[in-house]
Amino acid sequence: MARVLKPGGTLVFATWCQRETPPDFTPQERKTLDFLYGEWTHPYFISIEEYTRIMEGTGVLEQVESDDWAKETIPSWRHSIWVGVWDPWIVVSKPWAWWKTLRDGVTLERMHRAFSCGLMRYGMLKAKKKA
Repeated sequence: MARVLKPGGTLVFATWCQRETPPDFTPQERKTLDFLYGEWTHPYFISIEEYTRIMEGTGVLEQVESDDWAKETIPSWRHSIWVGVWDPWIVVSKPWAWWKTLRDGVTLERMHRAFSCGLMRYGMLKAKKKA
């Protein structure tokens, strides 16, 4: 992304992140991450701090800033489940989607819990390309 950003341009992105290690993940944390990777076919998550190190290590980005917005985004996980409960027409009209919808509801709840306990974080990152 930095390669195609114009000089002086600002890069801003948000992404799901895991907590920083060390300490190493507990077996239960590893199990949760493996479930999330497999259920939604995610690439491996990295920490906000690792994103910051990568951005600073490019040599072309400066004024790198990062923040964790997990607290602000946690309510959206359960809200996503309730949207389907309050307006189930898409599921009702497509019975073959029931199993996937149920699995997504379980995954949304597990993601909510991973954010709530600090295993997952919502990274907001910003940097400016050197002029």
